[in-house]
Amino acid sequence: MARIHRGFKSAFAENHRLADGTFHKYGMSLRGFLHHARAVALSLDGHHRNEEANIFPVLARTHPAFARSSAHVASHRVIHDGLERYNAYLDKASADPGSYNAAEFRAVIDSFKEPMEKHLDQEVRDLEPSTLRLMGVTVEDLKRLPF
Repeated sequence: MARIHRGFKSAFAENHRLADGTFHKYGMSLRGFLHHARAVALSLDGHHRNEEANIFPVLARTHPAFARSSAHVASHRVIHDGLERYNAYLDKASADPGSYNAAEFRAVIDSFKEPMEKHLDQEVRDLEPSTLRLMGVTVEDLKRLPF
């Protein structure tokens, strides 16, 4: 999980960095950059949906950090709201490439960057083996996870 979460943080940081047109140095057009940026958002959204459908319910039986009313689920909602703004901006820029503005796109990323990164880091800490053992998650519980 730590590697996956580092990958999300890195991908959003890369989109932020390349937003000023630096993407051209890597052979991407604006259209290609916007497509890449959307793929990152879709991947994070799918990751969260999988966690909520398949992982959190198993862990929530003994680990309160993953209950339906937990901070993790609340964080997913905050991040999802940010992804909605992010995708809306990508929709606008894709429909009218002349409207693309790096500062605006970076502001959208900045609007949810901190809660996203804090959440990704906290989730990794809550999934560390020592934390899982402390919360009573058993090997049998882990075997029920879909991976």
